[in-house]
Amino acid sequence: MDKRYSTIIFVPHARAKFRKLKVSHRLLFSVVSLITSSLCLSTFFSVQYFTSLSQTHELSSLRRENRDLQVANEQFSKSVESLRTQLHNVEDKTRKLAIIAGISTLDETSTGGVGGTRTDNSAIPFRDDIDKMSFTSHRIERDLSVLEQKFVAQFNLLSTTPSIAPVRGILTDGFGGRSDPFTGEPGQHGGVDISSAVGQAVRAPADGTVVKANWEGGYGNVIYLSHGNGYSTRYGHLSSFASRPGQRVKRGDVIGYVGSTGRSTGPHLHYEVRLNNNAVNPLEYILNAF
Repeated sequence: MDKRYSTIIFVPHARAKFRKLKVSHRLLFSVVSLITSSLCLSTFFSVQYFTSLSQTHELSSLRRENRDLQVANEQFSKSVESLRTQLHNVEDKTRKLAIIAGISTLDETSTGGVGGTRTDNSAIPFRDDIDKMSFTSHRIERDLSVLEQKFVAQFNLLSTTPSIAPVRGILTDGFGGRSDPFTGEPGQHGGVDISSAVGQAVRAPADGTVVKANWEGGYGNVIYLSHGNGYSTRYGHLSSFASRPGQRVKRGDVIGYVGSTGRSTGPHLHYEVRLNNNAVNPLEYILNAF
């Protein structure tokens, strides 16, 4: 028997005549090799195809994520720029308020200290911007606190400083030297006289506390108000009182009524302003009349 060949027997079915096919070993090996190679190539290309599909899907997903990140980055950049603009506006208004308040000590240059190593990262510029804006916001917060304290102090000072006419009427006698209306002798007038009808309301020119509300010699019915910060006021020749000692009053509150009690030639209000108990010209503290 020739060992270089093999015999392949084909049997179509049980009763059919079988057939023999003599095939050389070389041909048989070639056929088997071809089939094996085809299967391997098919498997390889199939794997490559499905891998390519997976990579394509991942690439599409990465592209979508990249687009989303770009949009988010643009929106974040716009937000940072908007916040920076708002901070600049607040800084500008803070400086203007400081000028109004008479403050020249606000530190406009201090932005705080930063340090550490820097990494090559695209997010660093945004982080730097946020850090700077954070320092700026803290500085503005500190400056606004200083301004608030200053304005509160100024408000308290203004609210306790006489600034309005205590009664409607006509100025009939000023502050300083004058002739005594009863004797004609030279003398000093420690306030101003405002002629008005009997019963006309007398109002507090500033916030304060009623120290006295009774009869006192030449003043007749008189009210003393203490306003704080060294200021006090007096109201003489009243017909009656609308306040009592110890009472707190606000600017514009009715404290009494015009009369002609005490040493008076007719209905009027004698009005005094005192600073550290020294008489000063009331006209310098009346902003709405005369």
